[in-house]
Amino acid sequence: MKVLFGVSDWGLGHATRSIPLISALLKKGDEVHIVSAGRAMKLLKNYFRKKCIYFDIVLEGAIPRKNISSFILNSALSFFSVLKNLTFFRNRIKTIIKKEKYDLVVSDCRADVYDRPDNSILINHQLRFRVPFLEVIVELILGKLMGKYGKVIVPDFPGRELSGDLSYNRFYEGEVHYIGILSHVKKKKMPKDIDFFVTLSGPEPWRGELEKKIREQVLSLKGKIVVALAKPEQNKLEKTKNVTFYSFLKREKQAEMMNRAKFIITRSGYTTVMEVAEIGNKNVLFIPTPGQTEQEYLGDYYENRKYFHHTSQNDLNLQKDIRAALNFKGLKCPWKTEKSIKNAMKVICESERQLDFK
Repeated sequence: MKVLFGVSDWGLGHATRSIPLISALLKKGDEVHIVSAGRAMKLLKNYFRKKCIYFDIVLEGAIPRKNISSFILNSALSFFSVLKNLTFFRNRIKTIIKKEKYDLVVSDCRADVYDRPDNSILINHQLRFRVPFLEVIVELILGKLMGKYGKVIVPDFPGRELSGDLSYNRFYEGEVHYIGILSHVKKKKMPKDIDFFVTLSGPEPWRGELEKKIREQVLSLKGKIVVALAKPEQNKLEKTKNVTFYSFLKREKQAEMMNRAKFIITRSGYTTVMEVAEIGNKNVLFIPTPGQTEQEYLGDYYENRKYFHHTSQNDLNLQKDIRAALNFKGLKCPWKTEKSIKNAMKVICESERQLDFK
């Protein structure tokens, strides 16, 4: 079949979790065309090369505005900016669909990529946004937008162990399939020779503020420590006593460090959570990006369920928080990414079979 696969370019998480599914589609002989932009498109092109056809289309409004200090306000404005610009970008997608005549359309969080409900599938873990004072209105709007897709694939388990209430929308009337985690990072047998792996992420100024706090406190920890600063514009390696600072780590090196680490300190972004769950490390400290309501919700959710400890960026005390985190049980997954891919492909193949009968 001929498949159009849309991938959100807000960060790299959507691209990395889409790679296993696109690979599975190619393996079964489907022709795959990809819609994305920015660093996400670059990653996908580097990975699939000439195996796919690419349409570089930015869904404007989805990128955070750096001149707005409140992340909550920023997120709300970004959401409504996407809605405002959706008609224009949707017309570009409609033109492509009309020309190429796709059998199936799959979208990982691209609200402009869909055809008809019977041949369109959405991949998303966030079926509602936690926006103060506007949560019900935003959930209603999302439910209406999701109605363009006949099926939704959620990268979580049926018990919603990872996403909690974020992956439930009371206004969506289509099929929802919880298929399990999707992680580009795989568990590998490696020596656990790194005592602490600290990996930063997120927009400025919050990333820079966390870096400052980490630098102030990390030298008080004992053992071998690696810090990834998430500054791709630089290419520096800095060593201070028992700490190695990398300005940036590529995905393969990042995955290696996560497998070698006895303890991980990171943001509570959903892609990172799935990577931690795939590896099976229970010694984790989450530091949500300030004002990023999804990460803050997940931090509270895991804390209440005794999965992982989290602390706010302002209150970070590495010595105290690491001791607290060691008392948590971690998250035991019913299955890992390999089975999740099979579950997702069952949903996709069932949609293809239904289309064949029409």
